[in-house]
Amino acid sequence: MSGIDLKRIEENYASMSDEKIEQIASKDAYGLRPEVYEIIEKEIKKRNLNPDLLIAAKAQNQQFSIEEIEKYSNILRSLPCPICGSTTEKLNGTLAHKVKSMIILTYTTAEPVIACPSCLDKTNNNAIFSSLLLGWWGIPAGVFKTPIAIYKNLKAQKYNDMVASNPAMLAFTASHIGEIEAFKNDPQKLAHIIRDMKI
Repeated sequence: MSGIDLKRIEENYASMSDEKIEQIASKDAYGLRPEVYEIIEKEIKKRNLNPDLLIAAKAQNQQFSIEEIEKYSNILRSLPCPICGSTTEKLNGTLAHKVKSMIILTYTTAEPVIACPSCLDKTNNNAIFSSLLLGWWGIPAGVFKTPIAIYKNLKAQKYNDMVASNPAMLAFTASHIGEIEAFKNDPQKLAHIIRDMKI
């Protein structure tokens, strides 16, 4: 990278809001070059932002073992359930598979959800009910996709009350390690991550 390019990048970061710097460092730092990390580090220090943001940016470009991902996952699993607010059970993840048909059009979705096991079961049951009610009407896709969605929800339910982090929880954690690292000491921000999540 030439000095001119770096200068331009530095000016660009200097003009960003604190919220934008926080977003880049915690969510959008994958693939950043080392020179850009230095620029982000300067901005974080200059603005007196959370010092964990730089660690978060670097974390997005590291390889983690399953054990390390599990440790990050446990930070989230101790939060209150975002659906019912309960703290009696550790959180886990699921995918709620839904099919919705309108004669010739059929839509399928797989919505990720982090919640307590009881709420995950309800989420999968609601997805099954919704697919049974609205999935069959598309010809021919709805007829084929509805039973598949029902099967996937039933299969997902088997993992909802796992003692360890289940596959959906690990997938979510792996894709949000930067944010978890940045806000590991801020339960409110972590709760926001699992409420507005995408795997």
